[in-house]
Amino acid sequence: MVAGAAGGVLAVAMLVQVVREHPVLTVVVTGLVLAAGGVWAYLRWSAMNRLMSYERDVAVTDHMSGPDFERYVARLLRDSGCRGVRVSGGAGDMGADVTARTPGGRRLVVQCKRYAGNLSSPDVQRFAGTARDIHGADIALLVTTGRPTGPALQIARRCRITLVDRPALARWVATGVAPEVLDDRARR
Repeated sequence: MVAGAAGGVLAVAMLVQVVREHPVLTVVVTGLVLAAGGVWAYLRWSAMNRLMSYERDVAVTDHMSGPDFERYVARLLRDSGCRGVRVSGGAGDMGADVTARTPGGRRLVVQCKRYAGNLSSPDVQRFAGTARDIHGADIALLVTTGRPTGPALQIARRCRITLVDRPALARWVATGVAPEVLDDRARR
């Protein structure tokens, strides 16, 4: 320990001597170190900013697989304050691709539909048949990259299913503001 402290003192003394004998070289080296640190910080910030922009652009979902889209929605839920977020999609999921607890503690069951076209009434009906009775949802959320048809919207309203279509998903992704149904803290 004493040897380490002595070595540290010796290194500082040598550095002070170099600075006194070569002030211009010291300024140049210090400038290069600071510039390199600045460039590194800028490149890191730029890469993180590009990634955030990419994630916040709903068009990224157009090239995702179904499981990728489910994981994407799960990340949005976590970012929105949901807890216990679990992706369970796949064969045999019976309509529950993602489950979670809202910030207020209510059970959330999510069906994810990555569609290029329309979301039809039968898609909503199938989810309505399992969300509450089988999965025990307090909140049933159907997230789609498509656009729900009129009959799909009617079924969703009657069955108390919150639909997040492409425009609503784009707002959620761009602003970070989750659908109102997830902000149930004030209601409890």
